[in-house]
Amino acid sequence: MTDVDIDSTRWSIIASGEGANRISFLYYALHKNPAIGDRVLLLNTTTADVKPEKTFEYMLTRDPNFQEVFDSVKRDKICIFGKSPSGAGNNWKVGENEAREDFDTIRRYISNLRLSGRDVIFCLTTLGGGTGNGSLPYLINKIKSERGLASVGENSFMALGIIPYDFEPAQRFFNTVCGITRLLKYGKEGKQNADMLLLVDNSQVEKLLGITESSTTERYYRINEEIINVVDMMIAPGGKGAKSTIDVADYYQLPSNIGTYHFTPCMSVGNDPEIFGIDTALDTAVDRPMTPIDPKTATMAYIIAVAPQKYVDDGTFSQEDFEEISRKWAIKNMAGSRGGILRYSSLIASDESKTLDVMVLLGGFSLEKIISNSLQKYYDFRESLEVRSGEAELADDADPRIRVKINMKDIDTIEDRIKSYIALTEEKIKQLKKKEIDMEKELKDWGF
Repeated sequence: MTDVDIDSTRWSIIASGEGANRISFLYYALHKNPAIGDRVLLLNTTTADVKPEKTFEYMLTRDPNFQEVFDSVKRDKICIFGKSPSGAGNNWKVGENEAREDFDTIRRYISNLRLSGRDVIFCLTTLGGGTGNGSLPYLINKIKSERGLASVGENSFMALGIIPYDFEPAQRFFNTVCGITRLLKYGKEGKQNADMLLLVDNSQVEKLLGITESSTTERYYRINEEIINVVDMMIAPGGKGAKSTIDVADYYQLPSNIGTYHFTPCMSVGNDPEIFGIDTALDTAVDRPMTPIDPKTATMAYIIAVAPQKYVDDGTFSQEDFEEISRKWAIKNMAGSRGGILRYSSLIASDESKTLDVMVLLGGFSLEKIISNSLQKYYDFRESLEVRSGEAELADDADPRIRVKINMKDIDTIEDRIKSYIALTEEKIKQLKKKEIDMEKELKDWGF
């Protein structure tokens, strides 16, 4: 959506699983963002899921130029890992085990990304499946601590997890709860995993876009287009044309310190700058969260606007006005009487853009709507498991060769971790909504 300075922070994309592979390939085919360049890696556990006639066929027929892009991608940007006879199926534990046992294969491809310094690794997965949902939380944790692959303690790991359609079966939502939790917290000690977790809901985005096509491939294509716009908008405040920079560290440091670091994008793009002001675009954006949430529970926001260069040059849009509009917008739309506890705003002037595009990353919001949509099906699946000696076997009905045992204590740990994270989130929201402090009394206590 905008030019990026050659000296800007470098980003890489790691996508695991069929759905995430589609998104990453579409991004690589459509966008030539110098912040990313050719640093894209597609991971999968089966060659069938990366065959052009299966996973990418619709995109290749939609645009013949994509075939050349695919030919370049398949040479060194697609990694098939693991020894499962037919991939991971819908078993996230299989995906996790395969990544752990065959990490040496994955390592060679990650090395090709040439991670260094303070690079950002943007990780993508669909949360309902097995390969990506299983492998990606493990890989984030592993790469963060693996010397030689990344700069330990310096690289940033942004994760985007896609929630399944409402109509999908119970196992997908069991996977979703386990996936969200493991992207947030991982390992024996349950430490923070991804530095920032973005959540996107398929059903929500389809509704926002007003998609009526009966073709599944077209529906996915349009949703994926919306998701890749998020990536470009996130990169824009660190590059050329930004009137106020949002550094990568700004995205995650304070949220991590607070202990709540989940977000969802709210998009309002394609607005005519002759008609739309930023205030109107912001109001439109908050009505379009890509996950079902109550914006009035959001405690954090990154507000990004990309405008045509000429409208910035002539003063129609300015960073100063944008800051004031954002402040008033936050007070009106976010938790608490002061508009949350964190807000960054960045206006980007772009020679390439002809429209006013606005994205709000809302964070720290109540997860009630997301969890409530998943919880019944989560328990339906959990209670269907046959437990013997504290273990349950997860099998794929479509392919009986795909099966793995999981210790139910591990599932209990996952539940405890997400409940703890939710409790902290709700407490932060509650604190913001408390009655204002008595300033006269507080000033007196400070000696005034």
